[in-house]
Amino acid sequence: MIIIHVEDYFDPTAGYQINELLFAGKGSDDDVYLITSNDMSPFHKNHSIKADEDFEKNTGIKIIRLDVYLKFSSRIILKGLFKTIKQINPHLVYMHGIGDFKDLILFRAKRKYEIVRDCHMSWVASQNRFRMLYYTLFRKIFAPIINNTDKYAKIFALGDEEYQYLTNLGISQSKIDYLRHGYNDAIMYYDHAARASIRKEYGFEDSDVVISYIGKFNKSKRPDIVFDIIDNIDKSVIDEFKLKLLFIGPKENQYMQNTFGAKLKQMEDKIKIIVDSSKPFNELRKYYSASDICIFPKETSLSSIHAQICGCPVIMENHVSNNERVVKKDNLFEVNNLNQATDILKRIIERKEYLKKDDTPNLFNDREYKNQVEKLRKLI
Repeated sequence: MIIIHVEDYFDPTAGYQINELLFAGKGSDDDVYLITSNDMSPFHKNHSIKADEDFEKNTGIKIIRLDVYLKFSSRIILKGLFKTIKQINPHLVYMHGIGDFKDLILFRAKRKYEIVRDCHMSWVASQNRFRMLYYTLFRKIFAPIINNTDKYAKIFALGDEEYQYLTNLGISQSKIDYLRHGYNDAIMYYDHAARASIRKEYGFEDSDVVISYIGKFNKSKRPDIVFDIIDNIDKSVIDEFKLKLLFIGPKENQYMQNTFGAKLKQMEDKIKIIVDSSKPFNELRKYYSASDICIFPKETSLSSIHAQICGCPVIMENHVSNNERVVKKDNLFEVNNLNQATDILKRIIERKEYLKKDDTPNLFNDREYKNQVEKLRKLI
């Protein structure tokens, strides 16, 4: 089978859904291609030919990068996209995302190949001031074609909020299916050996309770809020349970200078803090394994699944997307209620709920990406 993924922006070193789906297909008999752009601006880096080559070697897929013909906000038109697809002659084309220029294919004759789309958008992230106008236009122009033709075989929702988003765009429930955010069990798992080596590298003792934030450092994700949660805990408790903080991820300079840096200086005398750079995605299991508890204080994050797969209780805001991803629902705090977040953290620590267990991965079996690849193949 020949499968093409189309993703406007692609970083081969990241851990997004597209990366993990491509990893999950390794070793199959399928010929898999990824068509994407040369634009790396969303990742704040330049295109690396070597990174592409390494990804191709590790996954067995072929990356094709096209020039950008037109860019409006973050939406782009890839130069020669459909000509390139025709030359490959695929069975299935998976166009990631929806509500972009690729939807213009709906006004053309049905293709010989099956087309599927997906939705990554949730109400938490959908804050554009023109969104209501966009919803209205999509419902009136695009949704009727999607619902009344087979030009799109299926549109996948990556979660419950994404499902709600699609229905609010006017897309019929009969056209929507789930392909939930998940993990690849060849990449994400509890790594006992890595736990010992990483903790030794950072100077953490076996008896320390390491509380981590692993993700982007910016004004949307707000890892500085972890300091506010910890600041509500008495110094005597921090010392008694030997609490430590670990922060890992790519950093937005202005946010670090204006927000995170100031709080870091205030907290340095209260608790040991390690702030490290971002790590390759396929190495992140080592850092989750070395952690005891993970806090993602704002919005939602795919990292919450990865952290739990590696045995960490996760503390997050009580959004629909987080509710479906976090195994222990009483680890969710109401939005901006940091006192509640602190109470949750103290409960986990005092009851030793952070001790590593083996049952968490079993709760996410339906999210394992190799199973999801099989779901895609059955569409043909």
